[in-house]
Parts: sequence; structure tokens; C-alpha cells
Amino acid sequence: MGGLQARRRAGVVVGAVVFASVLAGVVAAMPSDGPAIERAEAEALLDEAVRLAPAGDHGRFCESVAQVPGICRGLVDDARSSGQAPGGDRPVVVSFEPDAGSTGGSRVAVLRLRATSADRSVVESDFAVVRSGDGRLAGLTPVYWSGVRYSAR
Repeated sequence: MGGLQARRRAGVVVGAVVFASVLAGVVAAMPSDGPAIERAEAEALLDEAVRLAPAGDHGRFCESVAQVPGICRGLVDDARSSGQAPGGDRPVVVSFEPDAGSTGGSRVAVLRLRATSADRSVVESDFAVVRSGDGRLAGLTPVYWSGVRYSAR
């Protein structure tokens, strides 16, 4: 059973890498936004994600917090099929990186998290955010319970 769970988690990580690559291309076409992303703003978006994720309405979750809702829904489905589900507790913010690079000219900030999933396993992940053209924050890696990591490279 442990090997199956490890393969499922590896599949989610591969999905997250594909997500980040596709997202980089999508966001590359977006205009650059100047204002820095503050930690409090990123944590407010995380709070919204934590509020919506356990409710099970992943369509609403992705529409509310993701930069690209369609990709988000795919990642949620991948996490669900591998047995991963968000726990009820807010993840612990281990650190904040206000300038984690850029995507399409937009600044990216990252909350590094330690979360507890529904099965009580501890997952470390990145909650990367970007400011959209209308000024609101949106998650590049909103599926915080899947162990996704953000890399600008």
C-alpha cells in the first residue's frame, strides 16, 4: 500500500510540474504588474483557499483562488485520484519569499507551507501567487495539500 501511495504522490508532483510549465506559457501573455505582493495579501488568499477546499466544491475553489481555473481543476482531480485531500486545519506558513521570480513579467511571491492532509500526513508545499491584470491575487499553485513546489526555472 505504501508503494502505491508513493506512486500516486509522484504522479501528482509530475502533474504539478506540467501545470507550472503550462501556466508559465499562459501567464507569459499577460501584462506586467508592478506592485509587490505583501505577505498579508498572500495569506489572505491562502485563507480563502483553506476555507473553500474542504467544502468539496472544487469548481468554486478553482474559480476563486486560481490563476488558471481549468488547470487547477485538473490538479484537484489528480490529487483526489491519488487519495490526497485537504485537511481541515490551516497550513503553517514556514516562510515567505516575496520575490520568487516572475512569470510573464508578473512578480511571483511564495508562501512555503507545512500542511496536514485529510489522512493526517504532513505535506510541504508552495502556495505561489501572482497579481493578475485587474490587480487581484491569484494562485499559481493553489492545491496546497498536494505537495506542489514552485520553481521559476
